[in-house]
Amino acid sequence: MKIKEFKPYFTTDFSDEIIARVYQEERTGVSELSLRAVHAQSYSRERIEIDGWEYNKHSQAEKLATINSFDLIKDGYDLVVWISPKSDIYEEGRLNIMLSNDGGETLDPWGVPLLLDEDESMDLAKRLMKEGGVSMDPIYDEEALRRQPLGFRLKKDENWLEKVRELMPEMDEVWVEIGKGGVDKKMKEIVGLVKKAKEKAHGNNILFEMEMRQMGYRLNIAGGHGGSWLSALADRGIFSFRINKMGDEESGFVRYAVRKSEREKAVVLSVG
Repeated sequence: MKIKEFKPYFTTDFSDEIIARVYQEERTGVSELSLRAVHAQSYSRERIEIDGWEYNKHSQAEKLATINSFDLIKDGYDLVVWISPKSDIYEEGRLNIMLSNDGGETLDPWGVPLLLDEDESMDLAKRLMKEGGVSMDPIYDEEALRRQPLGFRLKKDENWLEKVRELMPEMDEVWVEIGKGGVDKKMKEIVGLVKKAKEKAHGNNILFEMEMRQMGYRLNIAGGHGGSWLSALADRGIFSFRINKMGDEESGFVRYAVRKSEREKAVVLSVG
């Protein structure tokens, strides 16, 4: 019997809001991008040197992209668009929009799944650069793109949503949903579901994920993408898993393989 290993999200360690953002961004089984757009937590410049940047092979590129985002805003660019392409470890890409807050000391980020392959992501970046996007360093391939967000200046009194609708009209459903407050409203709904699942799971991460699945929220196997800074939790991310029932249907005996860290061996938990 082959059991697929996964890393459990520690539901007792993180707030309802953080877990809800994971479910909003990494949800699978829905086709509307607007349902998976996320208004991520504000991110301050001082966190760059505090956060762990050793979660996967893209972590240093994502750290540099974060630094470059702050530097672009410092240089007077009001809107930063960061494309983090799909890769062998990210099933999807991410399009991230960063806005200045607190005089440029804090980023106000929005994230959207980018359902493009690596070449298509590069094509999007080239198009945005033709529309005035500026990067800190040259972009010559998809990994350089991952390091190099694009900065845009807004006209006086121009709303950032107007600008992104002009730059990327193909994602109009997302911009409309953000504009009418739908993304933030959906976030509050998911927080409510997370609270309900936590109450039933009593700290058991496996049961928590099962409760969320029953309410229609399943997760992308490559969850915790760095575009929204959730990848700082990637070593504890929620991952899809295979359920292996043993015995008859009435027994409800389920076996899971769980690994807490890269240094620990897999342990098998049984839930009856």
